[in-house]
Amino acid sequence: MRSGQIRLVAACMALLPLFAAAQERLRPGFSDELWLSAQIRSTLPKFLKKPLGDHYKKLRMSGELGYRSADNFFAGRQIYTDLALRYRFNKHFNANIEYRYADRGAYLPNRQRLLLVGRAGTAVERFDLGYRFIQQWVFLDRGRTRNIIRNRFSVEYDIRKWKLDPEFSLEFFTRTDQPQGWNHIGTRYSLGTSFSPWKGHTFSPSIIHDRDARVAWPMNRIMYSIDYVVDLRRL
Repeated sequence: MRSGQIRLVAACMALLPLFAAAQERLRPGFSDELWLSAQIRSTLPKFLKKPLGDHYKKLRMSGELGYRSADNFFAGRQIYTDLALRYRFNKHFNANIEYRYADRGAYLPNRQRLLLVGRAGTAVERFDLGYRFIQQWVFLDRGRTRNIIRNRFSVEYDIRKWKLDPEFSLEFFTRTDQPQGWNHIGTRYSLGTSFSPWKGHTFSPSIIHDRDARVAWPMNRIMYSIDYVVDLRRL
């Protein structure tokens, strides 16, 4: 074998581990996470009843405190607060605006986001069908903004003489701020239920699966979620 061929083979062998490492990056990582949240819902303050007129009964405000873990359930990834204002147009459609501030610990910058949300739903026999549209702005450092559109489709089945009605949802995430155009970046699957042990108190446990797509370091996540809601209007 000529010396030139030997050098070519040696160079290929030297680059092979780097190529394999580059390919390995494309394999999704995996994590288990714990999501906990507590939310309070209520009407607006009564001094707004007169100036708002008929709109007063259609408005609702809420505040939420939540915790989301890293791969280790008790290794906190972020603690967030969420404020929202919702307007109910009718029994089939409502819209709201939400603001979230997330404290992500000592090693990651804190983050803020703003959401415009529209929801539509209807009942067909024993099924409750729902659709949710979200325009999400995530405010990053150095004045950058990440724009995401989220489309979620859900179905809940009312089981006779059974309080734990199952609900399944499928959500698609699309980035709209990249130079190459709109880009699907992930899909979320959720299966859960809700129950109210006391009037005005609701617990919603669920299991959520996230799958990243078309990102540099994709992750597949399993989230075990428990949401707790206190609705002051029902107390």
